[in-house]
Amino acid sequence: MKVKGWCLMVFLTFINFFSGCGAAAMNKDAKSVTNFKWYAVATAPRGYPMEIISGTFFCKGTNDGIPIPSGGTLTTGWGKSASAYVGSDEIPPLPDRVQVKFYSYVEKQVYEAEFALPYDIILSKFQQQLKEHPDKANYSSFLLGVAPGGAISVWLEGTTTTEVFFGQAKKIEMEPSAAFDLPFKSKEQSDEYINSALADSLTAEQLAHIKAHGVPIGIWARYRNLYKWSPVYKDGKNPTAPEMRAQYLNGERYPLPAHFNDELANTLKPLPSSLTFRAQVTPDEKAIYIIDFEPVELMEAFEKLGAHGEKVYIEFDPQIPVTNMKIRIYNDSKPKDEKSPKEFIELKKFKVDP
Repeated sequence: MKVKGWCLMVFLTFINFFSGCGAAAMNKDAKSVTNFKWYAVATAPRGYPMEIISGTFFCKGTNDGIPIPSGGTLTTGWGKSASAYVGSDEIPPLPDRVQVKFYSYVEKQVYEAEFALPYDIILSKFQQQLKEHPDKANYSSFLLGVAPGGAISVWLEGTTTTEVFFGQAKKIEMEPSAAFDLPFKSKEQSDEYINSALADSLTAEQLAHIKAHGVPIGIWARYRNLYKWSPVYKDGKNPTAPEMRAQYLNGERYPLPAHFNDELANTLKPLPSSLTFRAQVTPDEKAIYIIDFEPVELMEAFEKLGAHGEKVYIEFDPQIPVTNMKIRIYNDSKPKDEKSPKEFIELKKFKVDP
């Protein structure tokens, strides 16, 4: 396999910060600041390796921009940085356009896309962070996610991760020798290279799952569906802190209150992929629960119980040891004279870190 050009990529990114995007913001008022320090990074879903062939986030109104790191196999996870970056003290304008070409290993397919980004929304989010947290770091990078089927997401990544764009790339024909910049002499050589990359990136179980079930084209769009949901805790086994850490199926990451007020409970939200909290299990025992949901199981439960706008509850029953945690999903359609919900789905495939 070839040695990837990480050193060259990092050097080019470094140079680009000096020469590409220009002027630093001088005004400290949040509403007046339009330039912020940022980097470009990329990622792909765990279990479905991808590779950036080329790509750029273009600074507003220019043909200059920050290159997206290319040449490495990506499989870190949806919404989680996988590639490296290096920058300077230069403060570039925020981007208003992204261009990318990428390879999906499990499909053996090249995709390309060019999209306008919602600049006004992006700027307002950076300014809001600056206004609310002037002494803390703002968003530090634009994270591009690429997935099988050509799904593309762009997130602002910092202490939290926020989605600002979702789109669809188109298939293009491109020879592997051009995609990987390698002089393959035959299809057998390129197939060997691709199969070797898959074997290096995936476990035998992951490869067997793809062979048996195929690639879940479209699932990354389903991850973005929003529902009214609220956590509840059985038998008074309540969290001992006001907040819990949370990550979401759509790749976002930001904390949540351990107990929702009515407004938040009735607000449409992405489904959680992971929640972390400490609970009072018995009068004398507390435990930390790091819960990773199985995405399809959770989505199917919500598609059944919350498809028509119902408020859906995720009920946690913390146990000792923590791996004995029980979780069930139900909606608010129960009659007032019943103690148990009419219909519930008990989750079986989630994991709790011991």
